Amino acid sequence: MATTSIWSIKNNLKQSINYIINPEKTINEDYGKDSYNYLELFPNKDYNFKNEKTHYVSCLNCSEIDPYQDMKFTKERYFKTDGILAFHAYQSFKEGEVTADVAHEIGVKFAEEMFKDYEVVVATHQNTNHIHNHFIINSVSFKTGKKYNNNRANLAKLRQISDSLCEEYRLSILDEDISYKNTYKNKVTDNDYYKMLKDDLDNIISYSVTIKQVIDRMKLLGYQCYSSNDIITIYRDGYDKVRIEKAFGSDYTKDRINERLYSSRQIVFKPIPQKSIFQEYLSKTNSHHKGIYGLFLYYCYLLKVFPKEHPKQYLPYSIRQEIKKLDSFSEQTRFMVENKIEAKEDLEEFAKNNYEEYRNLMGKRENLWKKYNRAKTEEKQTELLTEINDIQPKIKELRMYDNYCKEIRKRSESIQCNLNNFDKDIQKEKDNSRSL
Repeated sequence: MATTSIWSIKNNLKQSINYIINPEKTINEDYGKDSYNYLELFPNKDYNFKNEKTHYVSCLNCSEIDPYQDMKFTKERYFKTDGILAFHAYQSFKEGEVTADVAHEIGVKFAEEMFKDYEVVVATHQNTNHIHNHFIINSVSFKTGKKYNNNRANLAKLRQISDSLCEEYRLSILDEDISYKNTYKNKVTDNDYYKMLKDDLDNIISYSVTIKQVIDRMKLLGYQCYSSNDIITIYRDGYDKVRIEKAFGSDYTKDRINERLYSSRQIVFKPIPQKSIFQEYLSKTNSHHKGIYGLFLYYCYLLKVFPKEHPKQYLPYSIRQEIKKLDSFSEQTRFMVENKIEAKEDLEEFAKNNYEEYRNLMGKRENLWKKYNRAKTEEKQTELLTEINDIQPKIKELRMYDNYCKEIRKRSESIQCNLNNFDKDIQKEKDNSRSL
């Protein structure tokens, strides 16, 4: 099993890095010996891990010669040199369960998955009975300049990834606190990427007959898939890896998927014609529209404005993302109508009151979590957890409204700017046409 923890570093980042890469704790005493054959017993050969190292230290997204300077440069580049400088994470394994080689390999994979947009130093220590990994993570992303948010959702994700990797390597895992399981579950159910992946997976399972067929068809839709130790992982490049059983529940174990596939074999399946869907529509309507209007009709058909001849028609991921944006615009419009927001002053007033209520509930929830952690009986913990779950939907609603207000404010400012520049742009185009 692997226990995990993470805390902030507010001063002396260089000293923290030097502590975890201490040669006395990270040295590979077998370096140069032919003793790595046993690693072939382990799965996941997709990752090109350099087995033989003089010391168990690896750097992700930064130089192994001087990672501190790279992290410092990133902070200066985005003008974020104060506050929390970095985070120090820890992953400790059960005594005698792993070798330093395997522990370090797991640590590197864990860092790549959890902190892929950040500079990270990974070091494996062997100076205690429990082999353990240390991670120093730059607080500022080298890709986006955003600071890492060490909130409850990310802590739940950290534990979930660590447990999933341990399961893939056939290591024991801890029975996680139910509160963290619920936090991860809430993250999954609220995330569009997870929702679309689940929809695609369910759709593929409904007309496949073997797991290999499911994986091959998911790959055709642009997903990466692999199975290790009966754990199926599906993801898109650049997005989170999703261990489907962990994310979606017991219906997504290999055994349960096989049961669902067996049921689908009993259904007579008539495949959707793969010629032109628009031609199928035209054959029903006897219309032959071309050009922009024809294209408009085609998209109306895809968006199911017309009667559903083929309700299972698949829309590419990119188009569904754009549709989500349109859905968001519609929801925000309804939100403004329902709350009688007609002017900027109305929006600011609503946003202020909404945020005040949101902040109060967040404070209440934080106090409840503190009481939960201090509770000495399981009955008291259950009572407090029930109270937390009762206020969670309201917090979620208020957070959604807060996001609506921010997006509406930003979009309205952009539209106003475009309108202000409208006459200038028209005049500029006229001047350019005259010069030609």
